[in-house]
Amino acid sequence: MYSIRHLHRLLAAFVLAAACLAAAPVRASLGTNFTDQWWNPAESGWGVSIHQQYDVMFVIFFVQGPDSLPIWYAAPAYYQYNSGSPVFAGDLYQTNGPWFGGSFDPAAVTERKVGAVTFTATSVDTALLTYSVDGVPVTKSIERQLWTYEDFSGEYYGGLDYSSSSCSDPASNGYFEQFGPVHIDHASVGSMTIVAQSAAGSCAINGTYTQAGHMGTVVGAFDCGGSVAGPMTVFEMERNASGMTGRFYAQSGSCLIAGRLGGIEREAPRQ
Repeated sequence: MYSIRHLHRLLAAFVLAAACLAAAPVRASLGTNFTDQWWNPAESGWGVSIHQQYDVMFVIFFVQGPDSLPIWYAAPAYYQYNSGSPVFAGDLYQTNGPWFGGSFDPAAVTERKVGAVTFTATSVDTALLTYSVDGVPVTKSIERQLWTYEDFSGEYYGGLDYSSSSCSDPASNGYFEQFGPVHIDHASVGSMTIVAQSAAGSCAINGTYTQAGHMGTVVGAFDCGGSVAGPMTVFEMERNASGMTGRFYAQSGSCLIAGRLGGIEREAPRQ
């Protein structure tokens, strides 16, 4: 049986261990990275590709012009630090150049400012896109576009860091971090089990997995034994060649918990 004071030991195993090994500090992340393919599922046939590098987005529109023929626009959009929410804004351009099948003539490349664009995130996976082209204003609700599901199954080593607040026991409030191994079973699209190990015991997270674009979400519950249990949501889950990362919020009794998780994937033993 464990108390909430053991939570920092028992949830174990998610924030990138590599971050703790870094030799020098780096710039803090802005938070969610919105790189993905975006669309409005009720309006097939157009969309935007977003590529974000720190506080700059490159937004590419593939839409139809007044003559219903395909046309595309592009914009460098910059993070608006004083907006109070994730907002990127910039000028919108139309470019033209030589035919793709012929020799490239740099002198044939032209660009024209046609308006402006603003990307306002309404959640990790949804946004409001406002732009104008030659005086024609457009406002669209967009979301990440899913092409295929990720598979997080595997063995990892990493850790988590989190802050807990509103706990009935003041000693349980504060910032905690821990490291250790974690196993993820993602055998089917609709479910995921995460089992984290530590010297103090183990925690299991079970829930329903969904995905928007390349980011996944698990809505379910965690159980670290005894009273250390409750609802938990893991969101902004991403996987790459090195491992996986995500963020989470949970509740155990009166404690409200929010943090980050991640792990480096462990190679199978060589024969």
